[in-house]
Amino acid sequence: MKYISGSYLPAKGIQNESLHRIDFSHITHVFIAFSVLEKEKGTRFYVPVVSAEVAEGIRRVHAEIRRQGAESKIILSIGGAFADFFCPAVRTEENRKAFAAKAAALCDEFSLDGIDLDWEFPGIPHCGVMACEHCVHDFTLLCRVLRETLGERLLTSAMGSDHWNRLENEALAELLDYVNVMTYDMADIDHSAMTLTRNAMEEWLAQGYRSEQLLLGVPFYGRSENEAYNWMGYDRAVQKVQKGDARWEMSEQQDRIVFMDGAVLGLDSPAAIQRKIGYIKEKGFGGIFCWQELTDHNGELRAAMTAVLC
Repeated sequence: MKYISGSYLPAKGIQNESLHRIDFSHITHVFIAFSVLEKEKGTRFYVPVVSAEVAEGIRRVHAEIRRQGAESKIILSIGGAFADFFCPAVRTEENRKAFAAKAAALCDEFSLDGIDLDWEFPGIPHCGVMACEHCVHDFTLLCRVLRETLGERLLTSAMGSDHWNRLENEALAELLDYVNVMTYDMADIDHSAMTLTRNAMEEWLAQGYRSEQLLLGVPFYGRSENEAYNWMGYDRAVQKVQKGDARWEMSEQQDRIVFMDGAVLGLDSPAAIQRKIGYIKEKGFGGIFCWQELTDHNGELRAAMTAVLC
């Protein structure tokens, strides 16, 4: 079995120097973050658009993959945690067709291998994002139109770890190539703990998806109840340890970094990722992905993802 080793990569403002540090031979699928939804000029349709900065980022990613002689597929991720307007964008069949047509046009324009839907929580308002009672079914209908429009291109979706019981999974299992299960942000500190990860993945598996459709997510950042450290990237956390300002605490559940002031940051070490890959192989899942590649430290987490998996 060839496993997926995916990477979400924010393309806005990305520089060649940052891309040179990424070993794309270790990445099978690059999920470009993000395209957002905007009202198409002269119409009532909300469609995916790519800003000039993201467009330049996509071109740079393409060039770097070619430079390295890698074979990474590039997929455009539409949405993100704070992205709005999915609800009106998919409310009618006419709207959904406009959405899908624009998504396919972006694939053509930027030589993309597919589309990733990062709605995350259809039907649930959050972070100022609107939702309605129709969103769950409309999401399924959108996936059906996209599947028809994209043809052989990939169609994937990032899903909240606990959202397994709120979607029309039987239909989605027939439409999506992969479900990127966001097995992180599941607690205030130990947010990607092994038990929480296992529970989430097995709940998704029980919904009728093939095991190889499900990708396990790992965070390249930590969570803390102290806002001064919350969301700190793995790179910055390791630098704190190297300077003597913090120390590691390793555990089978969730690794932690303890700072000199007593604050605690829960995050995954290379060893934790390797344990999760053992679990992926045990259950036959399709692979692994991260949010997000730029907060790695000297490629340590990416190397851990690849060394055992591939």
